Amino acid sequence: MTIATSQSPRSTAGTLLGSGSNLGDTAFWALCRTAAFSFIGVALLLFGYIVAEAWPAIARLGVSFLWSNDWSPPENLGALAFVYGTLWTSMVAMLIAVPLGVATATFLAEIATPLTRSVGSFLIELLAAIPSVVYGFWAVKFLGPLTRSMFLALGAPESVDSNSLFTAALVLAIMILPFITAISFDVCRAVPRSQREGSLALGATRWQTIWSVVLPYARPGIVGGGFLALGRALGETMAVIMVVGNDPRINFAPYAHGTTIASQIALGLNEVSGLARAALVELGAILLLVTIVVNVAARLLIWQMSRQGKSSRLQQLWQALLWNWAVPFGALAFVCCLIVSLASTAMRLDISPFAALATGLGLAVIAVVSLRWAGRLCRQSKHGSVWVDQLMTGVLSLCLIFTCGPLFLILGFIALNGATALDVNFFIHLPSDEHPGLANAILGSAVLVAMATVMAAPIGLLAAIFLAENPNSWLSKTVRFVGEILGSVPSIVVGVFAYALLVMPGNYFSLGSFSAWAGAFALAVLMAPIVMRGSEEALKLVPQSLRHASFALGAAQWQTVLRVAVPAALPAIVTGICLAIARIAGETAPLLLACNQNSFWPRSLSDNFPYLTYYIYIYSVSTLESERRLAWAAAFVLLTVVMLVNVGIRFMTGRRVVLASRAD
Repeated sequence: MTIATSQSPRSTAGTLLGSGSNLGDTAFWALCRTAAFSFIGVALLLFGYIVAEAWPAIARLGVSFLWSNDWSPPENLGALAFVYGTLWTSMVAMLIAVPLGVATATFLAEIATPLTRSVGSFLIELLAAIPSVVYGFWAVKFLGPLTRSMFLALGAPESVDSNSLFTAALVLAIMILPFITAISFDVCRAVPRSQREGSLALGATRWQTIWSVVLPYARPGIVGGGFLALGRALGETMAVIMVVGNDPRINFAPYAHGTTIASQIALGLNEVSGLARAALVELGAILLLVTIVVNVAARLLIWQMSRQGKSSRLQQLWQALLWNWAVPFGALAFVCCLIVSLASTAMRLDISPFAALATGLGLAVIAVVSLRWAGRLCRQSKHGSVWVDQLMTGVLSLCLIFTCGPLFLILGFIALNGATALDVNFFIHLPSDEHPGLANAILGSAVLVAMATVMAAPIGLLAAIFLAENPNSWLSKTVRFVGEILGSVPSIVVGVFAYALLVMPGNYFSLGSFSAWAGAFALAVLMAPIVMRGSEEALKLVPQSLRHASFALGAAQWQTVLRVAVPAALPAIVTGICLAIARIAGETAPLLLACNQNSFWPRSLSDNFPYLTYYIYIYSVSTLESERRLAWAAAFVLLTVVMLVNVGIRFMTGRRVVLASRAD
């Protein structure tokens, strides 16, 4: 026993590669290595196919493709309207979500009671679990009419409808809010307690400690979380496509229609051919590249948080100038420009974009000077700091209410209307029957999710075993990085990949048509990184003492992994797989490009295939009462399933702690 506890488990790089191990170990680790290499292979295939399909447009259209504002295929192909709509909606969403999310996270981390912190965190997790198509459906039925009423009250033309750039930005802000809040909460909790105590010991109030100590220390992690949320906003498809208006023209009014890169790909890829199709794939390549850059930058900023105090004086000065002055002023200037645009609409003034920009910059300068003057007055006042502390405590608590509010609005609105639209016909009839239902779509979604799970879960688990048992090898580090990149790829880009690989005729792997195989493959690509990451974290929590004991009894490595480590981590592994299933169950965008749709019972896995989220998307704007009822019922069923999965997992496994980790 002494020898077993003094040596490390036989999971060194040499034994993992098979040297000195028996045939079972060699075969097992070869299987795990193959699963790990499959992530690299899928990533290379994805990048290769996207670039290959986009190359005709890249070679012929050149850089001018990005600056042209005329999209009328096949003659004129310009992407500027799509780029503008993507950037506009994402920036406005970030301006709304970042302050609200950071404030909510600060309240939960620094002020809230343990009970409030637990409940608030749980509600924010549920908000993150809502499928994007349900967000879009709620925006069509509730948020869009609300913003239209607001614009009409401000003096917008009567022709304004519920679809607009601002509505799309608002629903995007609600969607990315949980991600910003969760990451900001974690980094705020990671600030050393000694820094808070030192600030309070010097006489600072709680708000002064938060503002001057906690937030500056946590800033790299918060900015990194913001970049991750930005990557999600840039690639969002369904929620945006349902409310943005999908008009490929540039209009600077916030109530105008617009379009985005992701929504145009989803709408147009199946409808065009030749150079126009290559141009849309090039848009997907651009979106993929931007998303990768944004996510890598986010990872670097979060990593930088662990190096606090190690930067030079010049680096600290540059960071203070950037994050304390440049970024806040830029955000404030953008908000002021929006206010000027809305005010000119209300007063029916026709001003140019440049005049609006100049006026917005002037207002931003005035706002900065006023805020600094007010701050100086508060510091000079005898009771000013106490008043500010009480005021900000109230403001931060209100931010928690505003963050969790959309969850109750969505759940209540969908449940109230969906439950009344649901009947037995929904589960047994087809859309074309006299008493219509979506039985075919329910079956189709279940089949697609099951096929994707069968594809992704074993590969993700085997790759996770390799990463957990051999964490420091070059292959593990590479696969871990590639897995993070694949996990951040927009779903519409994965749909383009599945379309190019398995649907388009002429390719080596092509099936020649839309099919369940292509749809399940797209969902599996989205699912596998989640399974791998969750399973690796679960296996890391298994105590080394259990592995040592197994080796001391003469077990081989594969026996130790499969009969000791995996069973000990099984609750958390199953939790991760269930969360991944809930994630793909609400996907729509990749299935539009891989499965197309089918209004009848699926005849085979090699044919067009039905799925539930398609009918929520299509029937949400239908003029027929029967189809609108089906959309309500489908949204209610999908949301119920996703919520039950997430709530059930939380109650069954708590914080997803591996039970065997308590053995030490």
